[in-house]
Amino acid sequence: SQTRLAPVVAVAKSGELPPGFFWTDADNIDVPMSTDELTALEVAMQQNMVLQGFKIHERQRQMKEEVDKLTDYKAVQDYTAGWPE
Repeated sequence: SQTRLAPVVAVAKSGELPPGFFWTDADNIDVPMSTDELTALEVAMQQNMVLQGFKIHERQRQMKEEVDKLTDYKAVQDYTAGWPE
């Protein structure tokens, strides 16, 4: 969605959105959007991407620390990567 949204926001900011422009959301619903709304959507998507990326980074660091503390082959073999339940 972000790849699709960036050029739309650029066109919106240049004042060239076609009349009646709408954005189709994840549920396939057409949502009329103004330039300000498109810009806010872009910012929200970017913020979410950064937050998710940071959560992933934190979990990777945590798993690295956990693996570094493992002392034998069996412990490494039994280690389950992923998100805690």
